[in-house]
Amino acid sequence: MTLVPNYGIIIWWSSLASSGFNKFGRRYAAARKPLQRFLDIVRKALWPHFPAVKGTFPTTDYAPETETLIFNIGGNKYRLIAHVDFAEQILVIQSVMTHEEYTRETF
Repeated sequence: MTLVPNYGIIIWWSSLASSGFNKFGRRYAAARKPLQRFLDIVRKALWPHFPAVKGTFPTTDYAPETETLIFNIGGNKYRLIAHVDFAEQILVIQSVMTHEEYTRETF
């Protein structure tokens, strides 16, 4: 995992997500700015619980089976799947995909 320093939530990338994120950005150039905006907002966030996440990103869904959050990025064009440890203020990004790719996955 790679640690990205910040002032709010600490963002961790699984090794798979880290390499996949770069490939995703190259393949879907239009996703770069919305994803960067998401990361900028998250780095400044202080989320004590899921309702606080919803206050920042109202369209976020929670998948209780996997304890992951599903963020809509770029006007619902992309999905970012992550786990948040609210006590430690850590967000672990697991996957980034298009809306179409997400509908074929189970999270």
